[in-house]
Amino acid sequence: MNRKRTFFFFLLPVLLSFLLHLHVFEMDLVGYHVWRQTQTQTVIYKFSFADNFILHPQRFDIGSNNGALLYEFPLYQWLIAQVNHIVGYSVSNTRFITFFFFLLLLGGFYFLLTKFVSKQVALLSNWCLCFSPVLYYYCVNPLPDILALCFGIWCLNFFFDFLRRPGIQNFILFCVTLCLATLVKLPYVLFGAGFAVFVVNQLKSKNYGKAIFYSAIYSLFLIPPVLWYLHAFPTWQSNKIGLGISANTKTAMELLDFLQSNLISSLPELLVNYGAFPFFMVGVYLFFKQKKWKGRAYFVFPFLVCCIYFLYELNMIEKTHDYYLMPFLPFVFLVIALGINTAYLGKYRKLSFALICLIPLLAWLRINQRWDLDKPGFNKDYLQYQHQITLLIPEKERVVVDFDDSKFIALYYLKRQGYSLYENEMNPQLLDQFYLNGAKYLITENKKFDPLQYKGLSFELLFDKGLKLYKLKTP
Repeated sequence: MNRKRTFFFFLLPVLLSFLLHLHVFEMDLVGYHVWRQTQTQTVIYKFSFADNFILHPQRFDIGSNNGALLYEFPLYQWLIAQVNHIVGYSVSNTRFITFFFFLLLLGGFYFLLTKFVSKQVALLSNWCLCFSPVLYYYCVNPLPDILALCFGIWCLNFFFDFLRRPGIQNFILFCVTLCLATLVKLPYVLFGAGFAVFVVNQLKSKNYGKAIFYSAIYSLFLIPPVLWYLHAFPTWQSNKIGLGISANTKTAMELLDFLQSNLISSLPELLVNYGAFPFFMVGVYLFFKQKKWKGRAYFVFPFLVCCIYFLYELNMIEKTHDYYLMPFLPFVFLVIALGINTAYLGKYRKLSFALICLIPLLAWLRINQRWDLDKPGFNKDYLQYQHQITLLIPEKERVVVDFDDSKFIALYYLKRQGYSLYENEMNPQLLDQFYLNGAKYLITENKKFDPLQYKGLSFELLFDKGLKLYKLKTP
C-alpha cells in the first residue's frame, strides 16, 4: 500500500468522526460527566483571563483551597488557554484542540500497530479505535485524558522503537512522553511498566552497567511528576481517588457488582464497540490458544499492572467513571488487531467488512444522546439563562451558589468568583460569613428557600425563572 492510499485510509475515519461531531463543536458544556468537564474548562478560563502561570490552576469557588485547583498538572488546560490568548476565548477552541490531540493519538497507535501487524490491519484497527464509544465521546470534550492517552501511546511507540533499535534517542523520547503522560494524568505512569521487564532482562544477562544507566535516566524523568503530585496530593481532601480501595466504604457485593458491570457492559459497549467486539473475542481466543503471551512480557506486564490499578480504584470507578478505563485501550485494541488479522484476512472477510462499516453508526447511536440540551446533566436553567443572569451580576462581584453539589457547574456558567454549597448546606451563619467576605449575590434553585429565615440580611429579588437570584444587603 503506497503512502497516499495509507494517508487517505488513515484520515477517512477521522474525517467521518469530525463530520459526526459537527453539531457538538459549537455547544457549551453538557452531558455525561459535565461536572468534570466544567472543572477542566474552568481552569482553561482562568488561565485565559486571570493568572496564566501554569503552576497556578484556579477555580471559581474560592471557598475551596483559596481557589487553587491542584489535581493533574494542567498542561492540557494551559495549552488551550494559549490558543485562546491568540484567537479569543471559546469552548469551541477546547473541543477542536482536543480533537487535534485525538488525531495525534490515532497517529501514535497506527505506528505502534505497524510494529506487529501489516499496514492494512493497522488501518482497520485504527478505524475501530477511532469509533471506540468512550473515545468518540471524549475526543471533543474538555478532559485531559485524551492528551494523557496520546502521550501514553507515543510512549509505548518509542519504547518498542528502543527495544528494536537500542539507543539513547529513542529511550529519551520514551521517557519524555511517559513523563508528560504521567503529569497530565497520573495513572498513565503504568505505561512505563514495560521498562521494569527490560531492567530484569538486563540483570539476567549481567548487563549491570546498562541496567543502572537506563534506570538513572528513567528515574530522572519521573522527578517532575513526583514533585507535582507531592505538591498537589495534600489538597485532595474531598477527592479520594488517590486512596482508592484503602478508602473503600462499599460492601463486597457492591464491588462485585461494579466488577461485573465493567466487564459485561463497559468493556463491549463503551471501550470496544459492539461492532468490534467479535474481533476482540477472536483475538482473546487466539491469544490464549496460540500462547501469544510467550515472549510478550513487554505488553503483558503493563496490562497486568493496569488490571491492578483497576482493582485498586474499583470503588471509585463504580459503573460510571468510564474515562478511568482509558489506559486499557492500547492493550484492548492490540487484541482486536489480532482478531482482525485472522478474521478479515481469512475466510470471514465479508462479515468483517460489514462489521467495520457498522462501527461508526453504533458509536453514534450509543453516544449522541449524551449531548442532549434538554437533559444537560444539571439544572438547564443555568444553560438557558446564563447570559441574562450574568448581566445582573457585576464582573468583580462574588456570588453564593446554593444547591450545587458539584461546586463547579453553576459557577462555571455564571463566570463569577464565589462560594458553592452542597444541597442543604446553607444556613444563616454561613451566609453572613460569605457576605462579610464580599459575596453580595445569592443564586439558588432550592424551591424551599425562604429569605425570611435569614434575619441578618435583606434580599432583593433580581431574577426568578426557576433559578432565583438575590442581591444581598444589610437591613
